[in-house]
Amino acid sequence: MTFACHGVACLLFPIATSIGFEVYTDLFSEPFARSVAIGLAVQFIFVVFVLTIGLIALISSLKVKVALACALLTAVLLYLFPEHPLRGLFFAGMSGALSLTAIYISRRVSAPKLVSMTSYVRGSVFHCSFGTSHQRWLIRDR
Repeated sequence: MTFACHGVACLLFPIATSIGFEVYTDLFSEPFARSVAIGLAVQFIFVVFVLTIGLIALISSLKVKVALACALLTAVLLYLFPEHPLRGLFFAGMSGALSLTAIYISRRVSAPKLVSMTSYVRGSVFHCSFGTSHQRWLIRDR
């Protein structure tokens, strides 16, 4: 299920890019080219996004997943910000939001279900005895 959540994030990246471009042209006008070829830059960002999302899907530690998502956000921001500050903010925010949302949803969907302790405790009596050096738990059946 983890790979499905992260795969959906990868599929949403080009859709969000298209929607963002349409909103940008409606609000401002047609963008003009500067020193970085933005079409190739977007393709490069997408490839890095897919590779990072794939790596995030394979790792089990939440701290490492969030650190990779933050590293992706920072790398995209540093790559685009000097020449294209508005696009840099958009692509950094989008890649960070998609990756963190995929992490959150995959953790919620694949989280282990808590089992009620009543099924395990039924028919048993718990006694707690404290020793001098350690604590012992004894389970005795009725």
